[in-house]
Parts: sequence; structure tokens; C-alpha cells
Amino acid sequence: MITKNHTILIVDDVTKRRLHLQSMLLEREDSILEAETAEAALELIQRKPADLVITETELPTRSGLYLLQEVKRHYPETEVILTTHNASSFSLLQALRHGAFDFIVRPIDTSEILFNVIDRAFAQIDLRIQNHVLLAELEHRNQEMAQSLTMMTALSKAIETINSAIEVGDLLSRLLDATLGALHAKRGLLALVSGESRNHFGIKMSRGISSDFVKKHPDKLSEGLLLDIARSGSPIVVQESLPTYMLDRVTTDEKHLVTEPGLLSVPLYHRDRAIGVMILFGHADDTPFTDQNLQFLVQLAHHAAIALEKAGIIHQLKRQGKSNKK
Repeated sequence: MITKNHTILIVDDVTKRRLHLQSMLLEREDSILEAETAEAALELIQRKPADLVITETELPTRSGLYLLQEVKRHYPETEVILTTHNASSFSLLQALRHGAFDFIVRPIDTSEILFNVIDRAFAQIDLRIQNHVLLAELEHRNQEMAQSLTMMTALSKAIETINSAIEVGDLLSRLLDATLGALHAKRGLLALVSGESRNHFGIKMSRGISSDFVKKHPDKLSEGLLLDIARSGSPIVVQESLPTYMLDRVTTDEKHLVTEPGLLSVPLYHRDRAIGVMILFGHADDTPFTDQNLQFLVQLAHHAAIALEKAGIIHQLKRQGKSNKK
């Protein structure tokens, strides 16, 4: 299928021939540009790109063959049709060798031959555009598949790491380290529920965060962004800079956490009860956090809940063992 509204550049120093071509092309819906010389054509096409150039072979100063070469060198996607009164095998071979789409022998008495060549040229242009689009889509899908495979591999390794932990503290430490490594986050923390109200959270573990900040909040986060995120109980992804409603909640102490774009968070559960939250800040290598990253985090948090359950059972068995010995 040929798309409409292509741009055609007519190049001929003979005004009568140029106007004759233009009059025939008025039947079409294409935009028409004109130039008398190869030099003028090159200057014009630099300012106004053309899909197709129809040029006379014999031009003053520089020939149509020269124009063909320059156009294909600088604008390889543009097709070139040559018009000539002498279709010698040598000139034809030279033109085709340098990338001409086709040539037409003058005089051009009817539009049928002209339109046939033009339509074939536009069909090739459109096919090339469609191929570029399809290749770009395929490349995008391949990248997505590669990213998915990378995330699946990282998730498998992270799950294996946390499953090998026996103590709860070691498990949470491995969980945070594995997450930071897999998602290339610059900073992260684990805040757990503190007190019976379940509205207070204290920082129990962190990486890349000011020690003074962590020491201030071992049992109770101050009102601000972190506490809002912890209380939300929902997974959150911010790809770039924080939205205004989040920035308005950032306290003075929290500003150092959000100096770089990107935030991820996920609630942590144990026996179907929210026990805390893991929050990551700042994506590395200028690569924004994605929904795929958030899905990774959610799945890892789910497996962490299972591992916490196992660690709790092991802890109970150890306590029972010690009681039996007494």
C-alpha cells in the first residue's frame, strides 16, 4: 500500500520540461519541489527533504549522474529517477550502478509511464519504512525478552540467597543486598513495624544511607515521605523524579535520600500481616526503574515472606530443643 503526500523534487534546467512534469504531477497528492541545477537541488533538499528526485541527466555545470551520487551518499533513503533522451547501455549501467531507481526516456508524452515508475519507487520507499518499523519493534521486543530473562535469573539467584538464611536478621540482610544488586539501586532500607499500633516503623537495616539518619529512627520514623510509604502498604515505583505530592512530604532529614531520580518500595509480610517495608532509592547508570523492576520486587518480597515463615519455625524448634535439654 502506497502512502500519500510524498515529496518529489524535479531537477531540470529547461523550464518547459520542468513545467511539463509539474503539470502531470498535479494529478497526484504529492508535494512538488523544483530546482534548475544539481547544486540548487542539493541545497534545497538539505532544507526540505524529498522522498523522490526526478532529474534530467544533462544539467549545466554538474550532471544528473553527479546529483544521483550525491543524493545517494547523503540521503540513501531518497530514490532517484533519471530522465534522458539517450538511453544508451553505458549511461543506464552507470546510473543503476550508482543507485538510480529507474530511468525514463524523453519525451514523456503521457503520465502513465511516469506514474508507474513513481508508484514503484514510492512502494519501495514505503516497504523500507515498514521494514524499519518492524525491525525496531522486533528489537524492542528482543530487549524486553532479554530484560525479562535477566530479571528472572536475578530473581532466581536472590530467592536462592534468602532461602539459605536461617536467622531472621541474616535473611533480611541478604534480602536487601540481593535487591540492591539486582536492581542496581544506589541506596536502600528495611523498616519494620514497631509497637502494637502497627503505625510506627523503625529502620532496622540500610545500605548507602547516612548512619546519623538511621540512628535517629531505629524504632520510629518521623512524619514524612518514608512513613507515608510504609503506611501505604502498597508497591510503589517512581521512574524518575518524585511527583509534587511526594516532594511535599520529604523532610529535611530525608532530602539526602531523594537527591537522585527513582524510587521503589514494597511491603513485607509475615503470616499475611504487614511487618515492614523495603524502599530503594536512586537508579544507577541513568536507567529508570520500571514496572518490571517493581514486579521483581513484589515477587521477591513474596518469597521473603515464605523464607521468614521457615526461619520462624526453625527459631521455634531451636527454642524447644533448648527447653527439652533443661
